[in-house]
Parts: sequence; structure tokens; C-alpha cells
Amino acid sequence: MSISASINISLSNHSRESLSLPDLFQNFENEGWTYVKSNGEITILPLGDDDYNWTSSVLNRDSFFDILKKKQDQKEIIGIELMRVDSEVGCELLIFNTNQMMFSLSIARKKINAKDDIDITDFSWYLERVLPVLKNLQVEQISCEQF
Repeated sequence: MSISASINISLSNHSRESLSLPDLFQNFENEGWTYVKSNGEITILPLGDDDYNWTSSVLNRDSFFDILKKKQDQKEIIGIELMRVDSEVGCELLIFNTNQMMFSLSIARKKINAKDDIDITDFSWYLERVLPVLKNLQVEQISCEQF
């Protein structure tokens, strides 16, 4: 049986107005996340995508942020694969608008160590590593789901 787990975060309208995508991704890097794989590729939802067709390609920083800006201007869902630099754990980040984000915890999902092979996502582990990224923003709502 496959487990799906996600963390949904809503930011305040004030945060939405002040959120800069380059700053957000710089914060991710500062907190131990990367979006560039060891082969130099970045996995994103491309421009014009409306069917979650993730693509990987080598992009320089300016091209990457240009794509994000265009997607934001066209009110498209921004999607990017994030990996921890200190482990194999990662996630797909979806930004539906600049104040609603979903982290799909699908890459080497971190689990709670428990007896009897209980398959429960360790949401605390993720929150400890995601919330510092948003430290200068007002988080209004957080929900953690597993099904």
C-alpha cells in the first residue's frame, strides 16, 4: 500500500505581498535544502504545464528564476523538487499562489521510528527544516496529512 504525505502551509496576505521567489529559494538554500541535483539538473513543472509533467534540465540561476517569474505572472502552479543536502530526503514543493504551499513528502520519506513497522511520517522532522525558511513571513495555517 502506498502512503501519501504532505504539509500544507498558508501565509498571510501581508506575506504574500512581500514574498520574493528568489529570496524564498535563497532561504531554502540557507537552511540546508537544494534544488540543483548533483548532475546540475533542476526538476520543475515547466511553463505552460497544467498536468504535473515534471521535467529535469540544466538551468542556470537566472533562467530558473525567469521561469518562476513567468509562471507566477501567468498564475501557474510553481513546482520544484527540493532535496536536503545532508540526506537522501526530499520533497516536491508546489506553490499554488504566493501564499499557499504544499510539500509532497515523496522522496525517501522520513518516518517515525516505532515498533511493529508502523508507517507514520515524521512531520516534526520536516517542520523543523521547513519553518526556518519562512521565518520572516507570517504563517497563518499548517496542516499535515498522511493517507
